[in-house]
Amino acid sequence: MSLNQTLVPVDLGLNQLYLDPNNPRFFASDWVDSPDECIDDEKVQERARQRLVAEFSVDKLRMNMEVNGYLPIDRVIVREFKPDRYVVLEGNRRICAAKMMSTVGIQGDIVPPDALDSLRRIPCLQYIGGEANAAWIFQGLRHITGIVGWDAYNKARLLVTQMEEEDLSLGDAGRRFGLSAFGAGQWVRGYFAFEQAREESGYVQEVDEKSYPYFQELFSRSSAPVREWLEWDENERKFRNLINLDEFVSWLYPRPSAQDETPEPTATTRESRGEWDKRYLERRDDIRTVAFLIRDANQYFQQFRLDHDLKKASAMASVEIVQRKAQETADPVKAVFEAIRVCAKALDDIPFKILRTQDLHAQLMIQLRELKPLIESLEKAGNVQTG
Repeated sequence: MSLNQTLVPVDLGLNQLYLDPNNPRFFASDWVDSPDECIDDEKVQERARQRLVAEFSVDKLRMNMEVNGYLPIDRVIVREFKPDRYVVLEGNRRICAAKMMSTVGIQGDIVPPDALDSLRRIPCLQYIGGEANAAWIFQGLRHITGIVGWDAYNKARLLVTQMEEEDLSLGDAGRRFGLSAFGAGQWVRGYFAFEQAREESGYVQEVDEKSYPYFQELFSRSSAPVREWLEWDENERKFRNLINLDEFVSWLYPRPSAQDETPEPTATTRESRGEWDKRYLERRDDIRTVAFLIRDANQYFQQFRLDHDLKKASAMASVEIVQRKAQETADPVKAVFEAIRVCAKALDDIPFKILRTQDLHAQLMIQLRELKPLIESLEKAGNVQTG
């Protein structure tokens, strides 16, 4: 019997569906199967729920569901383990998110009634075959050989289109796609920065969707110095410094220098095209390294701009910073004053819990009294020197 003949369409109530405590996502060396008679045990279900929430981004899916309702784009696959009770073989994240929904959303908003109504009946496929490891088969088909995801640029384009057509805020758009307002902002700003590079830079023939993740990375918190170097204008959603923008794009699509070009004598002279495969920033995270150089070691940022060897510039900057800190630590006078400054700040920022808890307050007083004779002796020593 082929696999498709073992699946029967059925609509089930959410209360009939149970999370799979033997979910292949949970597999580890300490794996212990839960037998069918224990699947609906409250403690077993709670452990499965906690693990899905902690490790598999259920909150993002729930946020999406609170806006869009339950979307039966793919049917959940289930198996009956007790009369009228079904364990989820494929779709545990969706069912977990659905079970966690209530009238109040994850961010404190009121969930629309129609979103809650969409949870009344869940379209499923009931597995009626006899394969003991059916969950492994279905999850393998879906996640290993199955769905091909959209590339990052198309996701960003969809997000921007939705915002413009429906006049959504970043927060509203983010919730629709399971993103925070900051996350949605990063996608959207990256999209506009990419479009500017494709339309206004000196590399309009080269810039393509492969480079979009780099523009998105410019709007992470860690990459702020690079964004400032490019002079991002939030109102215009563009970079003001077009010279630096051209230079940034050149790191992604470097063109051969004149001495590198060896055209055939009969070849028609054409402008050299930048080559993505020879980019100076091998990974999008390299932008964070550039940000580090701009912020903490500008001379090595300038060196990178000349020779385009980011690894060398980063290594030299790191060594210099370590040496600088070692020299600062080696200065005993500076170390003393720094320790006193830290101590004073700690006293100024004492948690209220210490002041209101008798045992902790008593311990604090003991330690402060131990400092008092040391301070007095230093004051006397100073008086002797000045007297």
